[in-house]
Amino acid sequence: MSTPIPRYFGLLRLAFDQALNAILAEVGPLHPELRPAHVQLFRFGGIDGSHTAELAVHAGMTKQSMHELITHLERHGYLVREPDPADTRARLVRLTPAGRKLEQQISHAIAKVLDTWEQDLGTERFDQLWETLQQLTGGTTPIPDRSRIRLTELG
Repeated sequence: MSTPIPRYFGLLRLAFDQALNAILAEVGPLHPELRPAHVQLFRFGGIDGSHTAELAVHAGMTKQSMHELITHLERHGYLVREPDPADTRARLVRLTPAGRKLEQQISHAIAKVLDTWEQDLGTERFDQLWETLQQLTGGTTPIPDRSRIRLTELG
């Protein structure tokens, strides 16, 4: 029997992968054309009105790779690209009604993951986890208001 390889650095990634799998389990059956990378694009709290290059920087990927993700979503009717009135060379990503519905569904699935984490850890430890992650990442984003997310209609 082999000895398991210890996870010295992979726990955060494992938690992320588990969360992404839970989100895909909820949203994926409604949108079988989506892959994990497409769903991850919506983790930035709203992509409507963004530039492809801006999204690529946030995602830590090349502009070409982001362009491929955006093209796939556009081909499936989730978004369109329109000229940026402030920069004639640039194009803005705009969500279609189907894209807005997908964004809401992903937000609801994220809220469920956070609810599960809070149930598993308890409120105090969940809040400490969020504060710790903020400290490690230099973030300042408050814990998402899940009650507000749940009030958003799915259409």
